[in-house]
Amino acid sequence: MAGSGVLFRTVDRAVFAAALVDRLRDAGVAIGLSATNRFVECLRVGRPADVTSLYWVARTSLVSDRRDYATFDAVFDALFRDESLAVGAGRHNAARATVRSEGSLVHRSAPVDGFALMAGRASVGQAPEFLDPDPDAEDGSDDALEVPELLPSALTGRVDTPFDRLSADELALFGGWIQAHLADFPSRRGRRQRPSPSGGLIDVRRTIAEARRTAGEPVALARRRPRRRPRGVVVLADVSGSMESFTRVYLHLMRALVTHGQAEVFTFATELRRVTVALRDGDADTAIDRVSDEVADRFGGTRLGDSLGLLTASPVWSNSVRGAIVVIASDGWDAGDPLTCERNMARLARMAHRVIWVNPRVAAEEFAPLVGAMSAALPHIDVLLSGHTIRSLFAVLDAVIDS
Repeated sequence: MAGSGVLFRTVDRAVFAAALVDRLRDAGVAIGLSATNRFVECLRVGRPADVTSLYWVARTSLVSDRRDYATFDAVFDALFRDESLAVGAGRHNAARATVRSEGSLVHRSAPVDGFALMAGRASVGQAPEFLDPDPDAEDGSDDALEVPELLPSALTGRVDTPFDRLSADELALFGGWIQAHLADFPSRRGRRQRPSPSGGLIDVRRTIAEARRTAGEPVALARRRPRRRPRGVVVLADVSGSMESFTRVYLHLMRALVTHGQAEVFTFATELRRVTVALRDGDADTAIDRVSDEVADRFGGTRLGDSLGLLTASPVWSNSVRGAIVVIASDGWDAGDPLTCERNMARLARMAHRVIWVNPRVAAEEFAPLVGAMSAALPHIDVLLSGHTIRSLFAVLDAVIDS
């Protein structure tokens, strides 16, 4: 390219952006003011040197819905055949290339992580690479240019697929999404105070100390407010045979709570076992495999009521339950006495700040809490959720974070 090598050399970027956006709006593409400003800023920073670069800058800045790609391509192609919106000498010095999102000019690359796209925090792991056209090919030929297009993962369309239908590779991606989603953690009001200009309490000691600088007159009142402390989280996961399809998924959830919020994690089937230390391993698969090896009664029967009684009666473990958010992942099938489960659930509810029960059977249309343990525990549960899909697990995490 002759000159400075920049496509826009004599044309106002804002004028060109406004004209392009106006054409797209007339064609039915919804583009807001923020997207237009973003496009102008990308033109200023990116300084596209050819039509191909301009195409990708414009499409990634202005188009947010994949259904509008075809309309955008048609408008963009017509734009460079229309001299009323010519982009100056830079365009005429550049080799003409028509870029389309369909056809032989597009090479579809590997998909990106779909979970990050769903949580609202799109972390693309692979940037598009613009391949140089074949110098021996003729301008305008279909083989002259090959541009990769990033597509969302197939998991993006499986947010409502039950976990027991996902493959092992998809569950591994799910574990990474859980880690990224838990940016915040629940907190509670502490006993200590901290200085705060907008606090509701007057800090008498600091007010008097600062009044010494103004001849003993308290010109300004120093204020304070209670400190916030992380709230404890305790997770109990049923690893009996009836929960086999969901056990690994819930172990991913428990590991995320352990690594981000110092949660206490227990598994139960015929006996209660603390697995917090085992889940602290740096590698998720290694940690979960280690837990599976340590749980001797995995996929055995269920003694839900007895396990809850052991947790609340233990002089050590019961301290982690007091004032904490307790998450119980179980289908409620118990081989023990329902009265024992009801009594221990009532005691757990009195000790805990909130009890969240995750039962994957809740999603079934014919579900009714008629099983002995589930029926006995229901009056002492604050939130009952299914947690059987990615979308429903969002609700579980939100219930924990917002508590």
